[in-house]
Amino acid sequence: MNSDRSNPRQSALAASENAVRLGELIRSARLERRWSLRDLATASDVSVAMLSLVERAKVGVTLEMVEKILAAMGLALYLEAEPMWAGIDTAISDAAGRPLLDRMTGWKIELTSFVSWFAQLPCPYMADGLMAAALQGAPVPVTAFQIAVADDGETLDELIFLLNDMKAQQWIAKWADWVGYSNDPRNSETQPVRYRCIHGELHVRLVKSLSPTLWVQLDQLPTGNYPARSRLREIPMLSEVRLPVMPLTEIETEDRHARRVLARMRGRVHAA
Repeated sequence: MNSDRSNPRQSALAASENAVRLGELIRSARLERRWSLRDLATASDVSVAMLSLVERAKVGVTLEMVEKILAAMGLALYLEAEPMWAGIDTAISDAAGRPLLDRMTGWKIELTSFVSWFAQLPCPYMADGLMAAALQGAPVPVTAFQIAVADDGETLDELIFLLNDMKAQQWIAKWADWVGYSNDPRNSETQPVRYRCIHGELHVRLVKSLSPTLWVQLDQLPTGNYPARSRLREIPMLSEVRLPVMPLTEIETEDRHARRVLARMRGRVHAA
């Protein structure tokens, strides 16, 4: 095995909490398959001694090695950034006790422009994620216009047309860049699909079907700095809107990040 640490891709994971979790993950996957260390060594071309050290977090391990070991078992490594809680805690404290309209003016999106754009979508959508939680009164930070749409051809064709009209750009993880020529959410490797435009960041989660059961009435939308404009259609700027929103129970089931932030919020509220 190549252990050349001069390769910048081989970021070493020290024997830490993450190394322990990786070791436990590899061992659990191996035992589920009823493989011995020798079986895994044969399949991965990593020595038995090294595998034993990795599983017990007794040695620094590279991402390349972890990927190689998991690939031998038909698995792939999924990495997710952990929130910096200090900033989120501050945002929760700042939002607590303030009326919704006041909080919306501080969101990192042009909410009025987004809802005005999506009023042009002939197919339904629902507010999702932390945005939906905030619309239901949770004092959580909102950094993206988060929605759920039905995963069917007609809906997605209309959505793509709208995204192109908005000059939205999709985030492509493998290139670590935003691109503007492919806005089809079905081509994305990650969910929800991330886009950005002049009004801020947009997250789209595809669901099998939409069955709205909860709505939030916004009677006074904040005035945005960048009104919705299009050369292809008229975009009336809304002053009020009735939005269907995902219930908190579903948000916490489907969105790991939202679940962690909401748990953090509840802990701070109870502590106060």
